[in-house]
Amino acid sequence: MSWEEADLRTLPIALLLFAVTPALADNARVKACFDLRSNAEQRDCAQALYREASKELDEIVRRKLDEADASDRTPPRFGAVPQKQSFHDAIAASQKAWEAYRDAECWGVVGRPGGSGSFTWGFGCAAEKTLERIEEAKVPFYQR
Repeated sequence: MSWEEADLRTLPIALLLFAVTPALADNARVKACFDLRSNAEQRDCAQALYREASKELDEIVRRKLDEADASDRTPPRFGAVPQKQSFHDAIAASQKAWEAYRDAECWGVVGRPGGSGSFTWGFGCAAEKTLERIEEAKVPFYQR
């Protein structure tokens, strides 16, 4: 058997192993939680990080909604297309949809109940997604 034949025979095994390897966290703060020794330490760290990030995101969203209220009270520019929904309501709907996505992804898929690490993975996922949303929310809407 040549090296090329051996490489082709091991390729499906390598692909299978790659496919079943859990995704790693991209955020350094979330990674730091998963670098802790015990599952309990990892879970507690990820949960605390998620709570901290949620609080920060809530403050950012509250500010964005206040800004949207001010924008909604400003008369539309001449020739502007009338909107069916206020800017405030559009932001609120977007945030509600994002929260539904985060919860479905983190608690229904990544942290699916059934193992000792499910809460750890769920909180890690929720923390990472929330930290990503914070960075997204810092970008002005017209630049997204």
